[in-house]
Amino acid sequence: MSNTDLTRTTASTLAVVRIAAHGYEVEIDAARGGRIVSASFEDVDVLRRDVTSGASSALESACFPLVPYSNRIRRGQFVFEGEIHQLALNWDGDEHVIHGEGWQRAWDVVEQDTARAVLRLTGAEGWPWPYECLQEITVSKAGIGLSLTLRNTGQMPMPAGLGFHPYFPRTASTRLQFDAKRIWPPLGDTAPTPQAPDSTNSFATLRPVSDCVLDHCFDGWSGTARITQADTGLDLTIKANGAATHCVVYTPANEPYFCFEPVTHCTGAFEADDQREAGLKVLQTGETLHLAITIGANRL
Repeated sequence: MSNTDLTRTTASTLAVVRIAAHGYEVEIDAARGGRIVSASFEDVDVLRRDVTSGASSALESACFPLVPYSNRIRRGQFVFEGEIHQLALNWDGDEHVIHGEGWQRAWDVVEQDTARAVLRLTGAEGWPWPYECLQEITVSKAGIGLSLTLRNTGQMPMPAGLGFHPYFPRTASTRLQFDAKRIWPPLGDTAPTPQAPDSTNSFATLRPVSDCVLDHCFDGWSGTARITQADTGLDLTIKANGAATHCVVYTPANEPYFCFEPVTHCTGAFEADDQREAGLKVLQTGETLHLAITIGANRL
């Protein structure tokens, strides 16, 4: 993650927004990708802290939104409704277009109180269709709430996807559990083909995240996941609404973090023979796609 992203953010630096309640505290940097800088429960980090002290790349943050699509589009090119679209590459660390454009744009803070912040993003020329997206971040007894609502503001149908990209601390004692039906490999020379999880990549029971190297998408996700952190004594539960039919697990080698990303479509959805079966949504004029997750914390 040492590569510099090709950020398009031009807004001036804004103060970090802080919300706190019920033992949770979240800091948000709207100007730099609508990112979360830190998130904690009873002074223990739920997510890794932003490691760049305000540098431009959201890839070093605690969490950032994936808007208006998730993961990668092969070399930025795809066909939608018979028309070829070419997107500009947006990160010099990858040959594919990655993570949408929300993580590289300045968001506006449109509402804020002690336990809630609402951010807004208006689509730019980097995406062929106009849109608006609202990101709501809350803290409550249930945990840290994150939601995205994407609306097609144009006159033509728009392909769409959403996701969140949280980074969790990883030690030898970190465990992850979730249920899913199939696993999709990263984009390679050919379109990815899903398979049933096996003993090397199944998380049907709690297992260490330190013993595998993955950058894979799972479909048929049940919408819940559990992370235990024995070192810090936290037991985390992730719950998502029905839009999050997929999740991405990223466990890079020799890094003190891993990612569990609730998303609405699979890796390679834009090149799939059946884009909708791969989770890609099509929004008509004025239609919305809504993704919501909650990260709740308890003591082990």
